[in-house]
Amino acid sequence: MEENFDALEVIARTRGKVEMDGLPTGKKLFPLWGWLTAFFYLLEFVMLQIFNQEWCVWLWAGIPLVGVPAMIAILRKDREQTHMRTLGSKLVLDYWIFAACVICFGGFLFGFCNIYEVVENPLICLLIGIGSFITGEMIRFRPMIVCGLIGAAVGVCSFLLQGDIWIWQTLAIVVVAIIALVIPGYLYEKKVTNGV
Repeated sequence: MEENFDALEVIARTRGKVEMDGLPTGKKLFPLWGWLTAFFYLLEFVMLQIFNQEWCVWLWAGIPLVGVPAMIAILRKDREQTHMRTLGSKLVLDYWIFAACVICFGGFLFGFCNIYEVVENPLICLLIGIGSFITGEMIRFRPMIVCGLIGAAVGVCSFLLQGDIWIWQTLAIVVVAIIALVIPGYLYEKKVTNGV
């Protein structure tokens, strides 16, 4: 009887460890990308209001320029590459790589086609929200799931901000970055740190 209890305890601990290790990009990366996204899109909003120049919509390019080296430094420091153990965690990472490529290529493509404000900003909100939802499902972390759904809903609503009020889409991205990346990222980091 005692052996069965020990075996169940080992299984429960192992399951908890797998759930904790399920976030493929490391627990500090959600807040990193969330703060970077919020900062650069808030900067874009303010600069557009001050200068009203088209070049301001390209400020988002600073996100990968700062984020990629910071992400590499975090991954090297924390040795989080070992989290790439399961098919599910690989699929989550593949989604985030896909989303990043769509956002980058879409930014240039929609910018040159002069439909940036119609499609790109709501698409960014949607991809971030869906990515947070998928990641939360993968690691079974309810706050990330809920925050991802809220972010996706804000993305859908931001499609309504067209015409002269499209500039408010950039603030929608700031809101989504904080709701879907920063908040669940810190909550997840706290969960991992406390071992709850």
